[in-house]
Amino acid sequence: MSEINLDDAKIKYEGEWFSAKDLTTKIQEKMQSGEMKFANLAAALEELNKAMENTHTLDVKIVITKDQYKKLQVLGGNDDRGAVRKAIMKAIGSGAPSAQKDSKTPEPVNKKQALIKCPGCKSPIKIETDERPTIVECPTCGISGRLTQENKWAKLDS
Repeated sequence: MSEINLDDAKIKYEGEWFSAKDLTTKIQEKMQSGEMKFANLAAALEELNKAMENTHTLDVKIVITKDQYKKLQVLGGNDDRGAVRKAIMKAIGSGAPSAQKDSKTPEPVNKKQALIKCPGCKSPIKIETDERPTIVECPTCGISGRLTQENKWAKLDS
């Protein structure tokens, strides 16, 4: 299993990054020179092709508040694309498939964590406990509520 950069459609092979075209060219060069030891190159090409067949590119425009942007920067620094990717991967609860190790993919989310949206300001709220029901407060707008067994937001009883 190789390291694959899905954004650039490249695979790391023997310490260098190669596109599918680069790998194909290397295989052809070996064949033309009579060297028939290119199985590892072909395997890398096949792995990259399979990884790219299992991707879907999203082109979106997202408008967020400055406070939300600051929170996003915590995930990815000044790399907006990387930060958004990490946030999405965290929200859907998985990294790239194991055959597609991508250095831009975050570590798997702790199973005890949940991510919900605040019903008031729609900011993400990270829940770090399995305990339900539990009291939750939005760090952005301060609204409080109770998280039910089904991870649904409920008003606090007066």
